[in-house]
Amino acid sequence: MKRNLRRWGALGAAAVSLAGTMVVTGGATSAHADARCSASSIYINDSPGGDPKTAARGHSHDTGNHYVTDSKWSFQPWGYYWYWYADNDGGSDGDTADTFYGSILCDKPL
Repeated sequence: MKRNLRRWGALGAAAVSLAGTMVVTGGATSAHADARCSASSIYINDSPGGDPKTAARGHSHDTGNHYVTDSKWSFQPWGYYWYWYADNDGGSDGDTADTFYGSILCDKPL
């Protein structure tokens, strides 16, 4: 009986720890929800008055574009990190500096 209580106690502690991790990272993860391991050809900086229109690899939404700037090999953990940016192509001057959107570990390079 003591052994079962210890086992359930360890499982309960692990569940609480995992729940705490989900709460802590939940906000950050949700912001990176669309950093994915697939990209297609899109154009960024296509509003007048901003930087020149440029071809990129990423995806488009109703709310804007996200694009990958680079993918780098990682040994720990194994895979390729893809680095996503938000195309902040707006504002009064037609262009606002792009911002880092998130990274994701993928099994292939960009």
